[in-house]
Amino acid sequence: MTPPISTRYNNQKSAKLFRWFSIGFIIASTSFFLSSCSGGRPLETETITGGTPVKSRSNYTKYDADAFLHYILGQLYIREQNWEKAENAFSRVVDSDRKAIDARIFVSHLAVQQGKINQAIESTKEVITLDPSREKSRVLLAGLLTAQKKYSEAAEQYETILSKNPDNSGVRISLARTYGLLKEQNKAEAVLKPLFSDKKMAWKAYLTLGRVFASTPDLESAIKAFYKSHEWAPDKIQPVIALGIILQKVNRPEESAKVYRDFLADFPDNKAIHSRLGRLLLNQNDRAGALEEFRTISSLAPDNIQARLTTGLILLSEYKYSEALQELRLAEASEPDNSTVQYYIGQSLEFLNNLKQAENTYLKIMPGAPFFNESQLRLANIEAGSKRLGQAIARVEMLVKQHPKKAVYIKALSLLQLQAKDYTATVKSTSDGLKIDPDNGELRFNRAMAYDKLDQWQKAEKDLRIYIEQNPNDAHALNYLGYTWAEKNIYLEEAKSLLERAVALAPDDGFVADSLGWVLYRLKNYKESLNRMQNAVRLEPKDPTIHEHLGDVLHALGKTQEAMEMWEKALKLDPSNLKLKNKIKKNRK
Repeated sequence: MTPPISTRYNNQKSAKLFRWFSIGFIIASTSFFLSSCSGGRPLETETITGGTPVKSRSNYTKYDADAFLHYILGQLYIREQNWEKAENAFSRVVDSDRKAIDARIFVSHLAVQQGKINQAIESTKEVITLDPSREKSRVLLAGLLTAQKKYSEAAEQYETILSKNPDNSGVRISLARTYGLLKEQNKAEAVLKPLFSDKKMAWKAYLTLGRVFASTPDLESAIKAFYKSHEWAPDKIQPVIALGIILQKVNRPEESAKVYRDFLADFPDNKAIHSRLGRLLLNQNDRAGALEEFRTISSLAPDNIQARLTTGLILLSEYKYSEALQELRLAEASEPDNSTVQYYIGQSLEFLNNLKQAENTYLKIMPGAPFFNESQLRLANIEAGSKRLGQAIARVEMLVKQHPKKAVYIKALSLLQLQAKDYTATVKSTSDGLKIDPDNGELRFNRAMAYDKLDQWQKAEKDLRIYIEQNPNDAHALNYLGYTWAEKNIYLEEAKSLLERAVALAPDDGFVADSLGWVLYRLKNYKESLNRMQNAVRLEPKDPTIHEHLGDVLHALGKTQEAMEMWEKALKLDPSNLKLKNKIKKNRK
């Protein structure tokens, strides 16, 4: 049975009292021990989480109760991972004893833990001033100086260590890296030279040299160094990855793939290299090869979500929607709440035209999760397609409200508003979007269409001219403006020029062919218009307007019977066209 709240509170209170009683007992006991001795004994090694082990070497010849209390508190706070209180406690020790090196070391590491780099540097410098022989403190200082891009000062610390301890291979590696940051590859190579014949360190030395050359960038020298590293340690993955990356960088993907495959021949279960090779093959558009690599990873590690997800995405790109769905369902079984997996399952279901399941899948993705916003757009698309435009618009309006400066959501909203024939709302949303992103062509084009529908042609025309200037190869826009001018019987020569460009860009588009034929008709160039219209009918045999236009051209050429036949076909395709019915009736007399 769960204890009453009062009981739990008393238990918690008792635990806290016991904790502080224990601390007091430790301090009292230690005080008694120290006071009975001529000096204190070294404290045990302490490790700050994420830092370097720190060992106390202080021997207090004169006991300072306040300093010792804070030393003990500092160590307790470290165990609780309360870095700020621990730092304050050890700082109090330093204030009491300026030569308390061990406390200063704690202050340095705790400052690093909290991101106080400048404070850590000053504290570490004080440690080195008190005891210049401390290699670990010099290494820490060098790392901190490197973080501040003070590479020359960092190099000095490493050089000082090597001058007294030339056998410190780790410092040689670090100093070479620092020389690389200073673009001093000759110094880097010189400091690494003693390691090139060391059986244990040669591969690391050559790997470091390769990275130095790569940062210069002397890529060919880097490749040679990486190959040397690989020769010394053919079982190590780091040289293989370094080689693979740099060979891709110098546009030698086949050689990169060979390096990966040779390694996998000896170590076929290495998932990291299978993944690297898979991504390389994807970049080379070798989807089949990439698919094989990621499927291998899945067989080696059935719970590897990333491998199954990538496999699913490759299958989606190859239009293998059922297979993609199967892979993604296996990923879902391992991580049912993975929103990325859910999103692509929804995509697969959409492609398979299983819209209800797709909708239910997208609805599982919670706000704040990856792909939540994208899933909302997909839901809006499904809703719009199932005659729930109001619901779709409300959904995207919420996205716009949450992300008012994201033009992508404003664009999606404007498209839905156009679909709903709410042209006034379209003008408002696109105008708001263009204030945020004045060069967004899609927003400008959508606004132009809305202005056109609102009979505000001058504003529509202005937007279309700007859009075409920014997007001169958009056949759809060229067609829109050119055809509208032809319909209005204005700017016909300019319209012809636009539509000739549109036809060159989209030669198989029947609507574009019709537009050019129509402007030629307006220019009374009936013979050329006839050729264009006949091609348009061939490309779009079920469009009533194109058939009607061809009938008009035939009528202008005096081919009344053929014109009547074409108008009749147009009327069958669009029986509600009263204007066309009257035209046919008039020409039968």
